[in-house]
Amino acid sequence: MSIDEYFGDWLKVIDREELDKVVSKVYDLYQTKLVVPAFEDIFKAFTLCTLHDCKVVFLGQDPYPQKGVATGVLFGNREGTELSPSLEVIKEACINFERPHNYPITFDQTLESWGRQGILMLNSALTCEMNRIGSHTMLWRPFISKLVYNISKYDWSTIFVLFGSQAATFEPYIKSQYVFKVQHPAYFARTGQKMPYSVFTDLNKLLVGMYGTPIQWYEEYN
Repeated sequence: MSIDEYFGDWLKVIDREELDKVVSKVYDLYQTKLVVPAFEDIFKAFTLCTLHDCKVVFLGQDPYPQKGVATGVLFGNREGTELSPSLEVIKEACINFERPHNYPITFDQTLESWGRQGILMLNSALTCEMNRIGSHTMLWRPFISKLVYNISKYDWSTIFVLFGSQAATFEPYIKSQYVFKVQHPAYFARTGQKMPYSVFTDLNKLLVGMYGTPIQWYEEYN
């Protein structure tokens, strides 16, 4: 599959020069070090929705550094595996167990369903060395900086949600009218606090006003 076929209309906002440079560097690292996620999953987030359908960009920090956990989708876990602490925080916040639920809930722990609904589920560093958080932060920064700038210029109504201090450093590159900032889920997991469910309810209110439809964070079956 060619780059054009893989990325599709995302190439309108991807800087090809930065893409070529970072892929070349990362490929060499995969030959000599233990790096996550799997090489073929690095850009998986771009395969779940098109640029045309993208309404929201979720930007986080690094992939999960543990062996076999990172999937190429921000905060996502593989189906059937134990939820990572960050995803536990997100699940509790988006479902909001403080209000009653009358029917059984199904939660997609891969978060790929969120991507298919128009959220680009992206880390601000798409790779890292296994068990070394932050090891590739600066490697990816030029690519991600250009990307978020180009997305926000392409459609200034795109909503950006920045999770954590590392993601927040990209705010100067974002020209969109909608930028939300929240602590990284790992912070809430580490401190034993709950992520505000308003992160998800406020975003959906905005999406309903703009597009008429919210994001389905989970499914209820009667």
